Amino acid sequence: FAEVSSIMCDAAVMRIEEVPERRSFIAELNAIQSATRLMLANLKEYKSYMPQHLVADGVSDDGTELSNASAMSRSHSRLDRSQSSFGSSGSQGSDKSSGRRIPLRPSMSIFALQLSTRKVSIAALNIVGFTGLARSKDDKEVLGIHGSLALWLTNEVSALRGIVDTFSGDRFFVTFNASKMLMSHRPAAGRLGCTFPSECKEMGLTASAGLASGEAKVGNMGCATMRKFSFVSSLVPFVYALERHAADMGLTTLVDPLVQQECQRDILFRRAGLLKLRKFKDTPVPVFEALKMIEGGESDEWMYELEAAEKQNPYKEWDALMEAVMRADWESACGLLNAATGEGRLAEAVRAAVSQQEYEVPDYSKF
Repeated sequence: FAEVSSIMCDAAVMRIEEVPERRSFIAELNAIQSATRLMLANLKEYKSYMPQHLVADGVSDDGTELSNASAMSRSHSRLDRSQSSFGSSGSQGSDKSSGRRIPLRPSMSIFALQLSTRKVSIAALNIVGFTGLARSKDDKEVLGIHGSLALWLTNEVSALRGIVDTFSGDRFFVTFNASKMLMSHRPAAGRLGCTFPSECKEMGLTASAGLASGEAKVGNMGCATMRKFSFVSSLVPFVYALERHAADMGLTTLVDPLVQQECQRDILFRRAGLLKLRKFKDTPVPVFEALKMIEGGESDEWMYELEAAEKQNPYKEWDALMEAVMRADWESACGLLNAATGEGRLAEAVRAAVSQQEYEVPDYSKF
């Protein structure tokens, strides 16, 4: 019994040990041994497909439970395990004659496949031109650049209480409030949409990103041999379309109206026009470019900071121009055309739309 108690204390901090194959003449202890094996098999399966930082969060959020369980484990390990009934000579008693054993069945996993509906925010991040960069540089240098950015991203996302759900080379997919509960998931996603391009720029790279928020089905998905905490949502093609349009137009981070509305006190945005997206069928959706964090936006004086930022907003006329173009008010657009400065692809598209008096909404409905 002491041996099983020690193993259970280790399991409390996710240190999984095998229960020795021993039999006792006490039927109740045999039942405990079999149940412990089944529990450890399920915990081992759980550790195999869950990210390790999530496992750590599941054990303890502040380290208190972890230290207490470790202390209990050390205390039990000092017991004389030779007194355990599992190791006694009578372990081949009456239970052996019955031949009864509780089989380990993975299908009885306590981590069942199930989904629930939750509001989430997701981000699709891309290092623009990384494939060409990889061809022109040494393999070790490419791995170093990618590894440095991946390390920064995992640390940043972890600090924002999000999860780097997947990555494929130069593309990263980040979720907020999916596998980790986070009420302020939209501000967290918005902050990442500003910091990721800035970090890429410091490393001599160019980034594009798409952020969106909405409902998703989240939970354990897959099968017995391939299981993962994931989600299903129409937001997935949405954020990839936003990221692709940002890259096509030479922009950094594009967000949907929900993210923009909740983050406008902390982030400076400008209108980036309309997009046709499969999620919204035939209704074009207004999208916004996240430009930078507003200094002091998170302080107690954020309202004054926001008012000052609005007064000094260099994109006030640009937003008015974009609104005129989107509603086909060409007379007003002509008067505001001086706001479309610079040689960016978006500015060129706006000037062309005003001169031709026709705004063609970019179509990503098949993306």
